[in-house]
Amino acid sequence: MTKPDPKARTNYDNTDWKKYQQGRPPYPQSFTKLVYDYHRRHPSAGWERLVDIGAGSGIAATDFMADFKIIHNSDPSPWNEQQARAFLSTYAEDHGLTPELEFSQSTGEEAYKHVGEAAADLVIVATAAHFMDPDGLAECAAKILRPGGTLAVYSYWIPSFPDRSQRFNDIFSKTFDNLVLKALEVGNEANRAKFLDVVKRRMTGEGCLDSLPLPTKHFEETKRIYINAGRGKVPYKDLYQRLVDPGKTVGGVSRVSENDEIIRYKTDEDIQAEGWAFDAGKEWFPIFFNSMRAATSQMTQEEAREAYQEWEEIFDEECPNGTVRVYWPFYAALARKK
Repeated sequence: MTKPDPKARTNYDNTDWKKYQQGRPPYPQSFTKLVYDYHRRHPSAGWERLVDIGAGSGIAATDFMADFKIIHNSDPSPWNEQQARAFLSTYAEDHGLTPELEFSQSTGEEAYKHVGEAAADLVIVATAAHFMDPDGLAECAAKILRPGGTLAVYSYWIPSFPDRSQRFNDIFSKTFDNLVLKALEVGNEANRAKFLDVVKRRMTGEGCLDSLPLPTKHFEETKRIYINAGRGKVPYKDLYQRLVDPGKTVGGVSRVSENDEIIRYKTDEDIQAEGWAFDAGKEWFPIFFNSMRAATSQMTQEEAREAYQEWEEIFDEECPNGTVRVYWPFYAALARKK
């Protein structure tokens, strides 16, 4: 649950991160291995300093904490820095790790001003790039990285259910629209404009990161990874199309280049996609929906009962054993600093 803070310039300045994580997927070891395999291929790749841009509570950096000497947590929000300081220190102690922890408050486009230039071996941006100007983020990461260093930008998206009927998926989409999208649309014109910028970045191309450039003047060996993703357009894009004026498209121009290697994996078929599917009971779905709803969006018991009624009916009908297989679409962009 979130509360906008105009000073922090983020929608996640006051997040209850424990509740947030209950409704979102953990980053599996299969993805950490993908990043490490890529990073190790360069002979000059170092393991001294990792910078996490748009870090939130710092959870994404924990997957790499055992291997880097310094972890730098960068986020615009004072609240998030406070949460990250407590969380990362406790995590390190609980796991017998001793990295040096650094913290700074900055937008993603200006993180280099606090981190330093040519100062990191790995830069990660985990499910946060859509809140940043794509060109500004790419330029910032290029400044922070040392030659041979790795940029890893990644994001999951709204889950799908390929093992269930089209009606099941349609009702899930309708419920998501009613509970999440319509609530996020509420606000003044300035907030709505910012929201539409985020939507545009997410809806570009066929993956949530296709709006991000990986310019050849800065990067080489660029890769785009698509896991559990359909071809052609971002899943659920049609839901967002109504947010823009008739005749306009909700997405922007794809920045995927002919130089980018395209790689596709699917959970249950490719080991590189392990961890991006799980079995969920009906009780998990309100937790997921609430992790995406604005803090100001409140419902009475009667409103909640009505909002979930159709979804619960189709769930009971098609999932008599009480669980359904949930597949997360996941996207990653990897690049090597020249």
